[in-house]
Amino acid sequence: MPRRALRAAILPMALVSMVILWFARERFRNHVFETAILWNDAPPPEIVDEMIQNASDPQVALLSAWNSGRIVHREEAIRNLSRLIPAGRPLSPQLNAVLLSAALDPDTDVREAALGILSERHHPGLAALAAEQLRDVDQQIRLLGLNKLKFVSPAVGVPTVIPMLDDSDPLLVATSLKLLEKWSGENFGVKLSQTLALENEKTGLKEYQAISYEKAKAGATLAKEWWARHQIEFPPVRLQVPAEACVARRPVPAGDFQLRSLDGKKVRLSDFRGKVVLINFWTTWCSACVSEIPELIALQREYGDKLVIVGVSLDYVPDEEGHIGGDAAVEEQNHRGEHDNHEAIAAALKRVFDKVARTVKARGINYPVLLDEHNEVGGRFNGGELPTTVIVDAQGNVRRRFIGARTLPVFEAMIAEARLADF
Repeated sequence: MPRRALRAAILPMALVSMVILWFARERFRNHVFETAILWNDAPPPEIVDEMIQNASDPQVALLSAWNSGRIVHREEAIRNLSRLIPAGRPLSPQLNAVLLSAALDPDTDVREAALGILSERHHPGLAALAAEQLRDVDQQIRLLGLNKLKFVSPAVGVPTVIPMLDDSDPLLVATSLKLLEKWSGENFGVKLSQTLALENEKTGLKEYQAISYEKAKAGATLAKEWWARHQIEFPPVRLQVPAEACVARRPVPAGDFQLRSLDGKKVRLSDFRGKVVLINFWTTWCSACVSEIPELIALQREYGDKLVIVGVSLDYVPDEEGHIGGDAAVEEQNHRGEHDNHEAIAAALKRVFDKVARTVKARGINYPVLLDEHNEVGGRFNGGELPTTVIVDAQGNVRRRFIGARTLPVFEAMIAEARLADF
């Protein structure tokens, strides 16, 4: 073949090869990026979100993020589900199972997101899954279930909500009454504002006043009288959680981590395998965090060595304004560009350390407190919102993850639940 003809034949082939190699390189780069994110225990949520949305197959990436078993990945997977598949489009069996199981997830944020998607899609499993929340030991979960039941029909809602009239929480009783008023057209004489908890000036915890209980009880009495007259109009309803929700549930491993305690000892989560562990993410400047410390102290005193409580201080993690330790006086290295100034960073860390140590001593904290200097553990459990609590069972699986303070009875119920946990 003449040289010119050979050159003419080779050139197109070379161009095609270059194009193939270019696209292969892009696919390889995306694959490496996805793999790195999936194996990262504590990536920024926005990076996981980017990974899912920019994947060659976002649904496959979503499932990979969910199946990774990592807290941040799973939260972003559920949040992306409604973005990728609008309410008017059907879900694949795999995604449907993920959504249903997410409504029973140990992570409260995942539950809330999943129930929101179920209500948006008018999913037939919503009523049963919302009703299932009413059996939870956490009043915040029960309240979530009640708020989602407003989307169901009176025939289903009324008999489902009636048992909640005996709930110990006045706000939950009042919320149940409001739902019954909506479905029945009756007025049971209670306003939600009359049953709100008020902050105790001494403890910082929110507490119900005597009048809250009185109002809730009076309204519940009227509702029960109405129910006695109208119960015959509502045939018994048996709501069954979809089988896919139970089959698709998987353990959420807590993994392992190592941090230093205030006395300089290295502490690993795996050191406590065989016991229930409560991990509380907090800072000295978070009033809600500090207000629940007495509950945790009482919990540790009650259970002794049968329960491990670990406080993880995130004081050294910059807040949204870039402050460290809640005090501008310990963040100078951030504003002066002294990130490489080891002395300035060490001095700032010591000030945070001293502040945490003073708080531990002043509050009489009787459980170990660890300092998460680089947000390695806080980032893994998405502990940026405070206080965040994670309960890990004896097998090392996450049984609860929630934001906000809880009372001693709720903590006790959660610990008892985790001790009996078995997949």
